[in-house]
Amino acid sequence: MLGVSHALSGAAVGLAVMGVAGAGVVSGWAAGHVAAAPVDAGGILTFAAVCAGAALLPDLDHPSSMATTRFSWASVAASRVVRPLSALAYRLTRARRDTGRGTHRGLTHTALFAVGTGLAINAASARWGAPVLLGTLFVCIALAIKGLDALVPGPPSLVIAAGLTYAVDRWVPGGVDGTAGWLGAAVTLGVLVHAVGDAVTESGAPLLWPIPIRGRRWYPVGGPRPVRLRTGGRVETVLVAPGLAVAVVLLVLLVVPGAGALALELRDRVGDLLAARGPG
Repeated sequence: MLGVSHALSGAAVGLAVMGVAGAGVVSGWAAGHVAAAPVDAGGILTFAAVCAGAALLPDLDHPSSMATTRFSWASVAASRVVRPLSALAYRLTRARRDTGRGTHRGLTHTALFAVGTGLAINAASARWGAPVLLGTLFVCIALAIKGLDALVPGPPSLVIAAGLTYAVDRWVPGGVDGTAGWLGAAVTLGVLVHAVGDAVTESGAPLLWPIPIRGRRWYPVGGPRPVRLRTGGRVETVLVAPGLAVAVVLLVLLVVPGAGALALELRDRVGDLLAARGPG
């Protein structure tokens, strides 16, 4: 899938999870306890933004992906660690029928990697606190904004991401520290969304590694081949991406407190302005 489709699908799933689960979301999942996740507008939008950005992270295993090129030398260096690590995991665990090198759509496209990444973020934030939380928020928000540039090009996403991260710290209840309980879960969800999105394309994704399937540990899970999408094809660009964009807008109006009322107020104000400028 294209970066914009990954970002939109991550945002949509993040909004849907918060909208359906609300305060029942498991926010202390790594620590083994349940607490209330943020259900205010800022918390819901932040959760969705983290999911959207994390939905681009698995492509660190591709040298020209958005995740690899977004942060200059830092993300390039991360990619140069991820690709050999993925290749090593592939060589050590490949079964007799596995083919390929495991460098792209390998380790980072598995459910085990998604869960492990979330657990690692939670463990690191418990150990080092705010720096880990700030860094994770900034990276995910910057990736989310960049992923949506294809729809709405705007100012440099790194500048916007820095401003939004600061806004989370200042105005979301609990600030950055308040994201500690659910941040790892949001990243896990975003990474899983990416892998599932790639699974519906022609190549599939090794979601269930290392479970052996048909003589392969890196079996490319996917739907029936006749209905799989071609990355960047007309179905994705004309139907899937626009459909996801509409879904995100609708979910924002439905699940974000005050968003629906704000939209109605804006509609009325625009109507009043148009009426005032009309004939007579």
